[in-house]
Amino acid sequence: MKIGEDTNQYVREFLAETLGTFALVIFGDGAVAQVVLGNAARGDTFFGGFLNISFGYGLALMIGICISGGVSGGHLNPAVTLAMAVFKNLKWIQVPIYMAGQYLGAFLAALVLWGEYADAIKMVELGQDPTNSGSYTSATHGIFASYPFFDTSQVTTLSLAMDQMLGTAMLLIIILAVTDNNNMKIQSSLVPLTIGLGLTAIHLSFGLNAGSAINPARDLSPRVLTFLAGWDEPFKAADSWFWIPSLLPHVGGVLGAGLYKVMVGMHPKDGE
Repeated sequence: MKIGEDTNQYVREFLAETLGTFALVIFGDGAVAQVVLGNAARGDTFFGGFLNISFGYGLALMIGICISGGVSGGHLNPAVTLAMAVFKNLKWIQVPIYMAGQYLGAFLAALVLWGEYADAIKMVELGQDPTNSGSYTSATHGIFASYPFFDTSQVTTLSLAMDQMLGTAMLLIIILAVTDNNNMKIQSSLVPLTIGLGLTAIHLSFGLNAGSAINPARDLSPRVLTFLAGWDEPFKAADSWFWIPSLLPHVGGVLGAGLYKVMVGMHPKDGE
């Protein structure tokens, strides 16, 4: 009986992480798409700029957590899942289940977004090059995956690596602080909004170097979609930088969670 109950719970967690991550990416990358495509099509800044994207992704995370939080905890990020497992807030058997849902949800969201904005993407690509016969270029690849803002001859690999680790570390510190019942005791109904605003703060502070992906599923799955759809070298651009947002957020997440546990999370028991 217990095996059947566990299997049912794992399926629910997989589906919750899939749908929650789908919402995160469809709204988050949707905000990017509207800014990039809308402004390029209109030739002005009517659809805003990076501030819109920062709040768009923060609200997207809030929505994703609201959708999945009651079932899976609303990780929506492999780096969060790994950190939770390392510090025994999640069973190791659940890690591949969570991550599979996250990568699948992000890919499906990118696929839907590509279909939603296919005509606008084509218009922008033609605006960049009227002779373009249907190929996709760097003019629109940033809708789906993150790329360094500066040329890689101007910014070092170490800076880009630190960027992803620092941003993810801060995200885990925010998550653990908000959900720590021995700290500020934030009401559960305010947790999604608070964490979402935390992500917005990270974007506003650390978005310059590389767009602040800090989520391997949010970056890698849409990048795979752009590869399959025919964008120009999504895995070779910027000196094949893709491995940095795909791998290093896992390191940053564990470091951030460990830092919070050591400096704040080791609360004395009642009466001590």
